Amino acid sequence: MKDSTNTTEHLMGFNWGVLFPDILWIIFWLVIIFLLKDVIITAIFTLVTRLKHGASVKIGSFELQELKVAPSQGITNKNFHTLEDINGLRECERTKVYVDQRGVMLVHKLFKSQKNEQLYDILIYVIPRKNNNLIQVTSVEYFFGKYWGSRIYITTDRSNGFAIATSAYGPFLCTARINFNDGKYQTIYRYIDFEMGDVAVLVLDKEKN
Repeated sequence: MKDSTNTTEHLMGFNWGVLFPDILWIIFWLVIIFLLKDVIITAIFTLVTRLKHGASVKIGSFELQELKVAPSQGITNKNFHTLEDINGLRECERTKVYVDQRGVMLVHKLFKSQKNEQLYDILIYVIPRKNNNLIQVTSVEYFFGKYWGSRIYITTDRSNGFAIATSAYGPFLCTARINFNDGKYQTIYRYIDFEMGDVAVLVLDKEKN
């Protein structure tokens, strides 16, 4: 049986000052991670998004080259002519869209639906334009119209691009109100078309497998 008196004296004689700086550093980094958790989550999400879209990524000495996409040889269109944007009006209009939306862009993906009377399952979400991020966004309010009961669908999940899933048998207009962390908002929209429906993948229901 160990002598508890000797153990206590040993602990009291230990120089805790040796560990004190290390403990302070651990506490410091835990506080930093807690305060910057949203930034870290968004950074990871942005990295994953860039990888999914084939963009190049460089972290220190590690570099992943972007995917090379060959131009299509089967799609041609000669039924157009061009004009020069001499006064820069069209460029100003284009830039204004980016500025008003703060670089937050609304996108969607199609999946062949397994639901009766529906053609596609649709994933709708927002992505940041280059040099922008989603840290400034607090929530996104989606509205699809009367066929969805005129309900407003609100999501605050920044980690997946404020995504929302739905199903439809025909194209529809989606409006999305982007709420920013300074109390302001911007309503953007996207026509949820089925033009890419022929190449939409089928997502299997895991519960049925």
